[in-house]
Amino acid sequence: MGLFKKRGTRKRWLKLTIDLSKKEHRLILALSSLGVLVVLVGLLIGGIKAYDYTESSQFCGTTCHVMDPQYIRYLQSPHANVDCAQCHIGPGASFFVRSKIDGLRQVYATIFDTFHRPILSPVYNLRPARETCETCHSPTTFKDNIVKIIQHYDNDADNTPIETTLILKMGGNQGSLLADAKITQGIHWHVSSEVYYIATDPQRQDMAWVGVRQDDGSMKDFYSPELTGADLTKFKQEAEAAGQLRLMDCIDCHNRTAHYIPYPDQAVDQAIAAGLISRQIPNIRNRAVELMSASYDSIDDANAAFDGLLSEYSNTTNGKVASNPSLENVDSFLVAEAVETLKTIYSQVTFPEMKTDWTTNPNNERHTPSLGCFRCHNDQLVADLELSTGSETETVTSECNLCHTVPITGRGSELLFEAPVIVGSAPESHKDYSWTITHGSITQDEIQDCYLCHGQGFCNNGACHNLNHPADMLFTHDDEYRKVGEQVCYTCHQDITCLKCHPGGVVDNP
Repeated sequence: MGLFKKRGTRKRWLKLTIDLSKKEHRLILALSSLGVLVVLVGLLIGGIKAYDYTESSQFCGTTCHVMDPQYIRYLQSPHANVDCAQCHIGPGASFFVRSKIDGLRQVYATIFDTFHRPILSPVYNLRPARETCETCHSPTTFKDNIVKIIQHYDNDADNTPIETTLILKMGGNQGSLLADAKITQGIHWHVSSEVYYIATDPQRQDMAWVGVRQDDGSMKDFYSPELTGADLTKFKQEAEAAGQLRLMDCIDCHNRTAHYIPYPDQAVDQAIAAGLISRQIPNIRNRAVELMSASYDSIDDANAAFDGLLSEYSNTTNGKVASNPSLENVDSFLVAEAVETLKTIYSQVTFPEMKTDWTTNPNNERHTPSLGCFRCHNDQLVADLELSTGSETETVTSECNLCHTVPITGRGSELLFEAPVIVGSAPESHKDYSWTITHGSITQDEIQDCYLCHGQGFCNNGACHNLNHPADMLFTHDDEYRKVGEQVCYTCHQDITCLKCHPGGVVDNP
């Protein structure tokens, strides 16, 4: 029976009559209602499942191949159990709708291959960390001092272990009865105080201005010397109008917290510490870092370079490397294991198709190998540009002791020594990081004062005291740097020391 019938050339809908007194009509109505209910429940469940899937990390990371680098690094991060949407979208219906609209633009870019390689960072429309990160990480519960031990290995034949020990001054309100107590020192002072900045580059690495809100409500300004002669008030107003003036929050330092790519030295050191690359292979740390640092057109090219280690440690007899007397005790199977480890690491930290590796996204959480903290703390940003040539000009300080103690390094058999100690306020002399260089001139009476905070075994640090500088070191240190690399230099000196004379940074071949 049709829904309509002809009358001449016109069509007219038939009338649908339901007579509940008739059993067959009641049955049809019941079955129809049941069918509609099943469809509605199916649509509801399907909608919920679709919503859950589109909010999942798997959807974000695997649906679109362009996100492979971010997803692979996310799976190996401390936030691997936190869904991407919790940080990139956060709670609230308005942000959910906004993210879906923005997702249409991303779908278009993927379909028509118009996305940028590598994926650009930072994400400029990311919500403030106070609305996302701080739902889990409360500033009122930050712990104060944390002992940090960093494991390195030297580039010598023995791959000698090197340990750097320091205390991170985290800052925080732990132990305070006042939940809103202000953090006045330590690393997390930056999020307790109102700190603003203006960067001149897309990745927020080059600072033109830093402002700190004072207790009286005024703003203390620090400017780059490059702005000398400029209308500073106009500069700030134009930057604010363009959305370039930013209130500092967690993400300004922890900018790669879920997508961090370790640099070659760090990745190799971690593999050696985990036993995946054997220290019994002479000079393997140096060779592994060299190969990991090289540029390759594809993963296959990189793997071929790693396979070259097999021939480098070649001419094996009964599983033993015998071609070089210094390598005669090396098990070739250890070399093969190291090669496979390097291949695995490289595939997880370098993505040629997306032009993404450890150099494309600077990590601001530390100051090696990218500037990180030294973007602002470099003694270059001055409070008064007109007096910037004077010795009394106030700058954004580069005092290392504000955030951590002087790093103490042990090497080889001298790894165990007394850790840094904090007892009260540091002496005035210690506020300048150059104390690590000049303290050798102290008198015997002054040494007794040292023991008030440091144990007598504290000075038994051969990694520092066995290093000697030639008299003309000021003029020849570039040659020494080429020979020994940063591992030895940074045993006593931090990157900031180099920036004093090399504001553009230290290049690979100075």
